[in-house]
Amino acid sequence: MEKKLDNFLKKAPRLEKLGENKYRDPSWDFTRADTKILSHGFHSYPAMMIPQVARKCIELWGKEAKYILDPFMGSGTVLVEAKIHDINSFGFDINPLAVLLAKVKTTPIDTKILKQEFERIVKRTEEKIQRFRKGELNVEIPNYYNIDYWFKPDISKQLALLKEEIWAIDDENVRDFFKVAFSETVRYVSNTRNSEYKLYRIPESRLNGWSPDVFHTFKDYAERNIRKMGDFYRIAKDKRAFAKPMPHNVIEPVEIENVDMILTSPPYGDSRTTVAYGQFSRLSLQWMDFDYELVRNIDRIALGGKSAKSLMHYVPSEKLNVVLEKIAEIDEKRAREVLSYFIDFYKASKIINGYLNEGGVVVFVVANRTVRGIQIPTDEIYVEIFESFGYRHEVTYLRAIPNKRMPHKVSPSNKKGETVSTMALENIVVLKKQ
Repeated sequence: MEKKLDNFLKKAPRLEKLGENKYRDPSWDFTRADTKILSHGFHSYPAMMIPQVARKCIELWGKEAKYILDPFMGSGTVLVEAKIHDINSFGFDINPLAVLLAKVKTTPIDTKILKQEFERIVKRTEEKIQRFRKGELNVEIPNYYNIDYWFKPDISKQLALLKEEIWAIDDENVRDFFKVAFSETVRYVSNTRNSEYKLYRIPESRLNGWSPDVFHTFKDYAERNIRKMGDFYRIAKDKRAFAKPMPHNVIEPVEIENVDMILTSPPYGDSRTTVAYGQFSRLSLQWMDFDYELVRNIDRIALGGKSAKSLMHYVPSEKLNVVLEKIAEIDEKRAREVLSYFIDFYKASKIINGYLNEGGVVVFVVANRTVRGIQIPTDEIYVEIFESFGYRHEVTYLRAIPNKRMPHKVSPSNKKGETVSTMALENIVVLKKQ
């Protein structure tokens, strides 16, 4: 590890030292990179780790790994890159949409099969929509919660016809592939503002003129994904490594093989004001018939979903204590909300530590959010937590995130017009288990 790091530092003359083992390194920025290559571009998702970062991490610190784990896998960027490198991988996520996306993105399918099924879907759906518009076919709108608020009745009926054809596919992998395009279609044709990850309805002044074409929207997404699958299939079809995305909450232990590398971008700890994974996924998951109670509680059961009752805690981090004290002077409730995330993260970290072999590496890709005008040094808090387990902090690189799939301004109070800048930089934190 030390030799690899020394060689890397010698080849990076633009490094700016920011502190002990911490550097600003523009080579991690990937400003002009295409972040939607291969199956990475199948579906939008909040705060996605870009593939170039995952790939560079694997090539620097995980090339010899037999198993890689992403315990907060999101839509599966790390699992896709592990598959490309022919390394076995596991991924956990509590969001069913994330698990579906990760599964589809890591499953190579011959595009000849996809094109044949696509032609059938297109033909059958087009016929049904024409009959529906002529009044020859009666279509019932599903009884989803608040469906008429988020979808116009005509849109819901078209989605129901399209869904019927996709769900009729016999091959599970092929069916799931087209479910991904269906999910993206659901979000686009809904009454939500597509520029947001949270559920915000289109203003009434624009809603009357909003009349998207469900059928052609789906066609565009499906054709795009088939092209991208062709690129992924050519690379991954002969790879023997498995990718296992799992619907699992990281704060509960599960039996998997011990891993040699943990590579992950944990959630930011504030779904209400920063990255609302559950809100982003809710409409798609309802249309895919997932249990509504699960769907609406995704953000609540995420790390930090429930506020701590007091500021007393057992997280081994002095930097956390300092920042909690500063926030509490302004707003104790927000300080307790911040603390709840780190309490949950500490619980998860103890379990994650148990999955990693001695000599293994943990890499966190993490941005430092701001609460009540005070920046939380999340990367340094992570270091202190893992040093308490006996890990050695190898290095931290700071990178700009021009392509990160997250808002650059958010509303900390959820009041119209009140916004603050979000994270424009993130840290690649590398720790080694001793």
